[in-house]
Amino acid sequence: MKRIRMIKVIITLAISLFSASVSVQAGDTDTTEQVRKMPISIKYCTSYDSLMADKWQSVDSVYVIVKSRTKQMWWGGKDFKFDSDNKYTNKLLKKYAFAVMYNDTLLVNTAPYKGGSVRFGNGYAHAYRMKDGHLMITYFNIGQMSKRAMMSSMFGLVGAFITASSNEKVAKQDVCYILPLVGKKATIVDAKIMEVLLHDQQELLNEYHAVNKKDRLNAEVIMPLLRKAGIL
Repeated sequence: MKRIRMIKVIITLAISLFSASVSVQAGDTDTTEQVRKMPISIKYCTSYDSLMADKWQSVDSVYVIVKSRTKQMWWGGKDFKFDSDNKYTNKLLKKYAFAVMYNDTLLVNTAPYKGGSVRFGNGYAHAYRMKDGHLMITYFNIGQMSKRAMMSSMFGLVGAFITASSNEKVAKQDVCYILPLVGKKATIVDAKIMEVLLHDQQELLNEYHAVNKKDRLNAEVIMPLLRKAGIL
């Protein structure tokens, strides 16, 4: 039993060291959590309707935690997390808050949502209001990351090491998801969705199709076109 536990510890340490090494090579040296040292006040709302009506409530003594994408890839979590010494506030922001306004940045609680069959998990991601009333969030492609994780798990620790570098690229590349008005299944903005969104904007659609196919999911491609179309 002691030997098994020791092997598990060694494997965990090896993964941690390897992920940190990959991060440095990829230019991501921040693999630790960044915690805002001074507690702040933030605004939150508990529903989509409250957000649309700009009905915000305030909560004090909140700490902001920002995780690097590398750390999210290996250990979970989202771009933003809010912490407090108050248990009620912690539960509120984790389970019941729909969105948070952090300075001038709109963030949506991803905990209830899924991208396809994969859950986003706890935490907050950047959100943007669409002119038709929907919300769009940007985050990495969780479906693709899930598939890669399943493939690497088939080959154990060696598989994880081999796929780590390519997974880093996926983790750092934002895609766009449209949140539903009803239900919890988010829709990734791919070529089919862009055809619908830009159906009456042929010039912008041509500009989209001119982009390399492998880059058409990227948020930096999609969002400028949606802004030009007046959709965002």
